[in-house]
Amino acid sequence: MIIRVRVISGSGEPYMENGILIIHTKVERRNNMANRDVIQQISQYMKVPESRIKFMSGMRSRTKTFSVSDEPV
Repeated sequence: MIIRVRVISGSGEPYMENGILIIHTKVERRNNMANRDVIQQISQYMKVPESRIKFMSGMRSRTKTFSVSDEPV
């Protein structure tokens, strides 16, 4: 499954809006820490292990695309 994510700084619960998952993070963008936080929040929201979530595009963008695998990796 392909999922589009929009990252917003600050606090709040993840929610879907127009087919895009909106995620809030307070973690700094330094050393890829914010991206790791986003993956962790996607994992909790979708109830899948983090190992099944892979970046497709948008590593340095606020809008990111992820692939969520149904099969264990």
